[in-house]
Amino acid sequence: MNDPNTSARRNISDRFGLKLFLAALAATIAVFAWTSAHYQQHPGKKKDTWVDEHGRLHVLGITLGTSTLREAEVALQSRSDVALYIYPVGHPKAGQKLEAYFPAIADQTRVILRLDATPAQMHQIELRATRPHLYPNAVARSDLAPEDNLLAYQLPVTELTLIPSTALNTEALNARFGTPSRIEHPEQKKTLLYYPGSGLVATLVEGEPAELHFSNPAGPF
Repeated sequence: MNDPNTSARRNISDRFGLKLFLAALAATIAVFAWTSAHYQQHPGKKKDTWVDEHGRLHVLGITLGTSTLREAEVALQSRSDVALYIYPVGHPKAGQKLEAYFPAIADQTRVILRLDATPAQMHQIELRATRPHLYPNAVARSDLAPEDNLLAYQLPVTELTLIPSTALNTEALNARFGTPSRIEHPEQKKTLLYYPGSGLVATLVEGEPAELHFSNPAGPF
């Protein structure tokens, strides 16, 4: 026979676990609410993207140049996949980068974080990493050795790329971040919008998801 006390304790535990899950889900949705539909700035409401007195950009609960990957995972309430990437000449990211990828946050928004490793650390990471896998777009990826995965969690985040699941256009970005300082059209159907006050470069390509790239601004504003 089932023990009534055991069943009661199990039910209480299940309800508590459900409450924790719902609380975490609500917090995650709140963090990413601005990526879903609402880009209008409201008077008196604290901005979720801002630059402090030290010139560091705060975005999605992450302080670029200060927050570590471990702290970023807590802020985003998700686990990341860290790898070493080599981008070919001519690519916007050309060179060797250590990046953490979040494939789906809350509303299927994707996030990519660039981690700040010294040249010596990058050299050792490359030596211990797996053989590079070359993708069709000529980008090569290497998985990290276990000890370097542990190291990655202690490294600061220097750049953040946000790929919202919802469609964005110039009007929506301007409503959210103000008037861009510069607009470029490097290719047909491709637009780059620069918002230096928010450390943002937005890339819009017709038929593709927008990419919002955040980094610490170059100077005071």
